[in-house]
Amino acid sequence: MGLSSADVRAALERHARPDKAEGMRRYLKSELPCLGVPVPTARRVAAELFLDQPASSRLALERLVRPLWDDAVFREERFVAINVLRLRPHRALIDAGARRLLEHLVRTGAWWDLVDELASHVVRAGLENDPDAMGRVVRAWASSGELWLQRAALVSQVVRGDETDVELLGFAIEHALDGKDFFLRKGIGWAMRSLARKRPAVVRDWLQRWKGQLSPLSVREAEKGLRRDGAGSASGRGSKRARSNGT
Repeated sequence: MGLSSADVRAALERHARPDKAEGMRRYLKSELPCLGVPVPTARRVAAELFLDQPASSRLALERLVRPLWDDAVFREERFVAINVLRLRPHRALIDAGARRLLEHLVRTGAWWDLVDELASHVVRAGLENDPDAMGRVVRAWASSGELWLQRAALVSQVVRGDETDVELLGFAIEHALDGKDFFLRKGIGWAMRSLARKRPAVVRDWLQRWKGQLSPLSVREAEKGLRRDGAGSASGRGSKRARSNGT
């Protein structure tokens, strides 16, 4: 492909905001330093650098993305790597065969901003391209006992709306009910809140079924989507912004 991590870094550095960098790092609690580059700008950099020379196969895509991710010096380089996967020519390459790459990114990303963006956009693309096989991958994550794989399973459908695989989401929630970690409890609530926009009856049923097992945080989040309960509709704004719902 001809472009390296250094090329991505140089492109990002042209948009660096030193006045924002340290605040971003503190907000994200990032071990990697930040350049202060907003996510939309990182998305634009990914398109400018890679859209005209997309990977031609899943293997080529993995060979492109892994170094961008693993060799990152600044956190925004990982934002670019995620958005390389989100480019239209690459979304079609995401299926269950990408499991090794996706698990590596989730495990090494291991924080809400990266995992949620991966899950709600990239893993979602896999579910749309390859629902049966990718569904089995997500089920394996949901029952893995690994925090960030479970979080990815929970939030992988938050922007699917009417296309949500309700059985798969219910499986992911049920396997996270005993989780004490904030990110699991929040992930359950976010997933239920998002589904309530289109399937409020399902969410009400779940609230009854798991009454006493759901954390107060999960219940509060779910009920935000049922706030206009009288008409059976749901308010649940914000489900289309993965980053805005992680904490």
